[in-house]
Formats: sequence, structure tokens, C-alpha cells
Amino acid sequence: MDMERGNSRTISATTFHDIAVDLVCQYQFENGSSQVLFMDVDNNQKNGAFLNHALSFSVESFVQTLASCNGLILLSGYVTDQPCYYVVNPLTKESTTIPHPCIQETLIRVGLASDDYNQFKIVLVEAKSTSKLMTGLEFHVFSSETSEWSTVKVNHSVNLNLPPLPEFEFKELSTQPLYSNGSVHWEIGGKLLVFHVKENSCELIELPDFSKDWPWQSTMMYRRCLCKSSGCVYYCYTDLDGFHIWELLKENYDLGLFRDSGKFRWKLVHTVTHEIFTSTCDEFHDTLLEWEPLTPIAYTKQAQTIYLQIPGAVVGYDFVTEDLRLICRYSYPDMNFNCCSFLCSTSFGTHNVPRERDLVTDGEIMELNLPVKDIELLFL
Repeated sequence: MDMERGNSRTISATTFHDIAVDLVCQYQFENGSSQVLFMDVDNNQKNGAFLNHALSFSVESFVQTLASCNGLILLSGYVTDQPCYYVVNPLTKESTTIPHPCIQETLIRVGLASDDYNQFKIVLVEAKSTSKLMTGLEFHVFSSETSEWSTVKVNHSVNLNLPPLPEFEFKELSTQPLYSNGSVHWEIGGKLLVFHVKENSCELIELPDFSKDWPWQSTMMYRRCLCKSSGCVYYCYTDLDGFHIWELLKENYDLGLFRDSGKFRWKLVHTVTHEIFTSTCDEFHDTLLEWEPLTPIAYTKQAQTIYLQIPGAVVGYDFVTEDLRLICRYSYPDMNFNCCSFLCSTSFGTHNVPRERDLVTDGEIMELNLPVKDIELLFL
């Protein structure tokens, strides 16, 4: 897919049915190219996932997946050595190229918002140093309707404990943004930053696992994700004890330009210890005992299932039956763990796209990273 050829401002999508989980995998090759693969995980099936090659595409130049929103994918890349963003519609293979705005200080978060299927917004969060302990936030918003960047200033400084390591260089330390109910959500310094797109306002909510040692805690092998299911926002994370899922409680706030909520806004939904998790499947017992990172990808309330990335595979854990289901396998060269990364795609109508290849063949789970020749056949 030629990322530089498209500059269409109109990106379409179809009607959404919240019936299954969509997973997006970016498999990066050593030469910088990538395959962006889409999987449909049908919760009514006992086997693995369908590889949706009608949506999948390949990219020859270096790109990084940043966010997914209502069937659109936000990527970062370069055009003639200049950094830019791409918004891609996998259904139509259209892409929009957006140059970076002028950021004077530190860009700490990027998000994507789309509600009406034909327009989107990219939201950037800039941290501006005001003192040793306080940080000012400034939001930069690109609208596909105007094709321009605008700036939203927040006249309020906050105490944010940012990790000592740069998250844009260590992608495994960052958490994918989430767009839900008209707002972009980010994990930032142990807190949930929520930007309400239409109101141009934001609020800061302390996460349930926040601690004073967050800057160094976040650089360890803990993994986190934000996801939504049945209209609710969930925060999933792993630690030395196991993995946990919290639901963000809904409250009616008077939306000022900035709100710092002192109330605890979370309800614990599930928690599973590593001992219980590893006992569910002998196949992964030795790998999991080595304490490789368990990376939450998605949670579905309807199926009571969490999807996790473990070394070499994606699995689904059923909280009701306590069964572990293998979704797909993958492999990676040397120690480059990030060459195969996953995120949950909240898409519209992609399950109606024909699925012509199954990752389960005669009961055997196929590897996701197929040989290059086989991958090329998927896009014919």
C-alpha cells in the first residue's frame, strides 16, 4: 500500500455491530516494511481467529501504529524524511497524510477520534514545563473537516510523574489511546487523561494502580491497556500478582476547561493471579514462569473474556470457565519482542467483510506471521 499517494479528506465506514472482537497486528520486518493484519475473533467459536485479508494491507516504508477508532487506523511515518501522520481506512484502502504541527516542547500523547464515519480528528498532547513539580498541558487538534491544526490551551498545571525513559522510543512502555463516548482517553503518569473532543475540555482521573513510584514502575515489565465494551471504559493491567480489570464509573461532571477529580472512579471487575493463569494451560507453563510480559489487548464484557499477548501467541482467558483459548501464534527473530504488536480495533461493520482464510486448519493453530510469499497471496 502506497501511503503517500492518498490525500483524500473523506474516509467512510459502515454500520457498527458490537458482536465480536477485532484485533490488529503490525508485523514489522527488518527492512522497515510492515504487514498490518486484521483478525476477527468470534466469541461463539471455540477455535482461533479469522484472518481478514480483505482489510489487511502492507506498507513498504517505516510506520508505527498509534491508534484505532471506528474502523480507522492512525499511523506515524515519514514523507521525504519529514515526520507525518497517516489515517487509513482499511475498507477502502484510502489514506490521508497529515504533516506534524509545530510542537515546541515535549509531545507525550497522540489520539484519534471519529464519530460520524466521514470525519476524524487527531489529538496531540504537549507537556509544557512550568516548574520542577508541575506540568502544563496543551492540546493540538487536527480536523479533517478543515484540514487544519488548532490549539487548545489548558490554563492549569498538573503534577504528572512521567517515566524517565522516552516512551516514543520504547513503545512497549506506552498504552494505546482509546476513543469512547466522545472522548479520547490516555494513561499518563499513573492517571487517566480524558479529553472531551466537542467541549475542548479535559479531566484527570487517578488510576487504581497509581503509586508514588509510578515513573519507575511503568518502566518495568508491567503492561496496561484501555478498552471499551458495552459502552463502558475498562483499564486492564498486569503486575507481580497477576492481571486485573477495572471499570471506569460514569458520573455527570460540570465540564470546565480542566477538572482534577479527587473521587475514586473505578470498580474492580476481575482479578486473576499468575498461579491460576499458568495452571490453565500446560502448553505455556514454562514460558510464563520465565515472567515474560503479559500484555492485555482487549476485554469483552459480553463474553467475559480478556485477550492477552504472551511470547509467541495471543490467547483468550474466559473468566467464567477459567479456560485459556489459543487465538493465534507468531514468532519473532532474536530478542526483538516488538516486531509483532497487537491492538484492539473498534470498527464499524468489518465483520461483514468476507473472511476467506481461517487461522485454524484441521484443529491446528496457524502462525500469524506467514512466509512472505504466502502473505503476498493474501493481497491478490
